[in-house]
Amino acid sequence: MLRPGFPSWSANWRKNTMPSNLQAHKKTFGLALSGSGNRSSFYIGFLEVLEEQGLRPDYISVCSGGSMVAAAYACGHLPELRDRVLNLDTEDIKSMMMRGDGGGYYSLDLVEEEIRKYTDGLRFEDVRPLMSFSCVDIETGEKILLQMGDIARAARISCTLPGIFEPVVWGGRTLVDGGLLTLIPTESLKTAGVDVIVGVTLRGTKHIFSTNQLTVKKIYNLMKKLFFVEEINEVFDWLISLVPDANEETKRPRMFSVLGKSLDLALSAQKLDLSEPPCDMLIQPKLGKYKRSEFSSKTIRRFYELGRLTAMENSDKIKEMLNSHE
Repeated sequence: MLRPGFPSWSANWRKNTMPSNLQAHKKTFGLALSGSGNRSSFYIGFLEVLEEQGLRPDYISVCSGGSMVAAAYACGHLPELRDRVLNLDTEDIKSMMMRGDGGGYYSLDLVEEEIRKYTDGLRFEDVRPLMSFSCVDIETGEKILLQMGDIARAARISCTLPGIFEPVVWGGRTLVDGGLLTLIPTESLKTAGVDVIVGVTLRGTKHIFSTNQLTVKKIYNLMKKLFFVEEINEVFDWLISLVPDANEETKRPRMFSVLGKSLDLALSAQKLDLSEPPCDMLIQPKLGKYKRSEFSSKTIRRFYELGRLTAMENSDKIKEMLNSHE
């Protein structure tokens, strides 16, 4: 079940909230951006060209790494983020990866500090285009949309790959990357009544986990059923509970608990086909071969250039859709 961050806008939301320079076209235009990981620089180039072509979206819905780009864009700091990202290398990335205290191998505290350099402490309510960042409550399995409050904190949450990064306890919920249950986050755009929805997917699979990872989890779950090991798990959990938890105050779950729950949610999503509603236009660029863990300056620049090229190839089609009277 989708839990929005605040009530959906009325049919008059664009008239009431859109500055005049964003109402140049009759139809409203929304972008739904998939997770991207080390390919996030694609969205920098993509949004740059759309802006150059006069195609400023009225609403951006995003999950995972693209949330940082959307945040900087909405806050007016995309050029500064571009200059920073295009000069990153593997060592820069490593320097921001702090060891986590619980629930994940790494903490994104330093990454959140970096994001704040491009958001000026702004809240969702302060910026245009409107935005929503997708995440998941790991305890309940619910989709959550972050649409109000601190943009930097929300972007950090949306990037929290379960098991790798510590979940964020916020608003009484334990939150991780929305890409766990969402391929292309179009649902909030549909709810808001956006006229033209353009989806962009950079995902090689339908879920954050690989097919091999999901297969291993399936086998593990089957073995538990066949050999009645639930009792053993309960004993194991009891023994673990005897060990003092440094994160008792934050109520953060343990790393393997987060990872196990995440894999189970991904498996459930496969069975239930929790795909988002269709887009009016889906852009799926050819990414070529790449390593998901590679953050070299060459790779970052390659995806940035691909983003610019993809936007140039599709800008006329988007304009045509916006100008259509159908």
